Amino acid sequence: MKDNRMPFQLIALDLDGTVIDRDLLIHPEVRTTIAAVQARGIHVTLATGRVFGAALPFARELDIRAPIICYQGALVRHPQTGDTFYHAAMPASLAAAAVRELLDAGIFVIAYIDDIHHIAARRAELEPYLAFHPEGAEIVVTPDLDRLVERVPPTKLLFVAEPPVVERELARLTARFGGALAVVRSHAIFGELTAPHVSKGNALAALAQSLGAPRDAVMAIGDQENDISMITWAGLGLAMGNAAPAVHARAHAVLPPVSEAGVAHALRRYVLNCTS
Repeated sequence: MKDNRMPFQLIALDLDGTVIDRDLLIHPEVRTTIAAVQARGIHVTLATGRVFGAALPFARELDIRAPIICYQGALVRHPQTGDTFYHAAMPASLAAAAVRELLDAGIFVIAYIDDIHHIAARRAELEPYLAFHPEGAEIVVTPDLDRLVERVPPTKLLFVAEPPVVERELARLTARFGGALAVVRSHAIFGELTAPHVSKGNALAALAQSLGAPRDAVMAIGDQENDISMITWAGLGLAMGNAAPAVHARAHAVLPPVSEAGVAHALRRYVLNCTS
């Protein structure tokens, strides 16, 4: 557990299911507590699987002033200047092999290249994905999707399926690629693949070092399995009340759910030293 004598210097917040609920809105209490934390000179970042362009509106709404972690940690970019601090594209041949594996299994997959969403064909699975992106997403239909990613390595692959299918494919892809690709679940219906060693935890560690924040002075909050790496790395890792059981098991403490502004509760209790 974090030594409370050391004040926090960096707070990393997952976005979907943590800062925003299914309505994609930021709870007013979350907005005001983040503002209060930043007013004390404490860095706040977002750590999300979303592409930079999809995370940017939320970063601007919260006036985030630190680089944000996108694509599960494959990209770290400043929301105000647009400067890129880190970017790891997938190995081209492995990305192509993963696309073929998924398409051959009848799984809908998206390849992300420069924030553009490339798909082999439009399918019904695209609609639940787009429901998370009211800001709009540039979709390009590329029938030879495997050949595209072999020519231009993507930052990330995402596949959409029913929860049991996602679980099956995650196990199959992990067995197929081992440590050659990072394979994570980011939502009940989403599985994602990135370059090896890409994770929110590794990106957070690098960001903390660049900001001069010791590990013990870093807090991380999340709700899905892709958040476990940063929750376990941070000096204080917290799980939302709505988090997956595996996240609860690895966190130092469990917060109220996103619908009850769990992030605001954490910031008041652990950073702003309020008891309410």
